Amino acid sequence: MNQLKLSDMEMIRVLDDLIQVLTSKGVLNITNLPAAAQAKLLDRNQARETLGGLSDLINDDETRLI
Repeated sequence: MNQLKLSDMEMIRVLDDLIQVLTSKGVLNITNLPAAAQAKLLDRNQARETLGGLSDLINDDETRLI
């Protein structure tokens, strides 16, 4: 169960990063998502900005995307 929880946290991060990339490239418009999802994503964006943006999301020793 613990391994699944850890995996869930990692997948959340992957999905969050993917959404950020797709919206920044104009592939996905955040307004196409339900209001609750928009609010959660905006909250995460604000938290990321507070912590310094998207830099250092992947460790230097990570070579694969997935």
